[in-house]
Amino acid sequence: MTLSVSTAVAVIVLLISISAIYNAFLLRGGRLAWVQILIVLGMVSFLLFLVFEKFLPDLKFVGNLTFTDVFFVLGFALLLIASLKLHLSLK
Repeated sequence: MTLSVSTAVAVIVLLISISAIYNAFLLRGGRLAWVQILIVLGMVSFLLFLVFEKFLPDLKFVGNLTFTDVFFVLGFALLLIASLKLHLSLK
């Protein structure tokens, strides 16, 4: 069994997601817990990007925009929101 790049990335994303969910559970709510949840959602969005790119690369969303593009941009947007929320919560 060979380990491809996308499989390795999927495993890393799942491990980061599990770690972030566990951290959010330990924080028991609050601003930092929401940051962890946003990080998880961003990582899951990147994972969906990889899945759609592998299995349904030409599935159109609107015009020339594909589902892979939507999940890729959504992942970065969620990580940006998490970063800003973290910055604001530590002020």
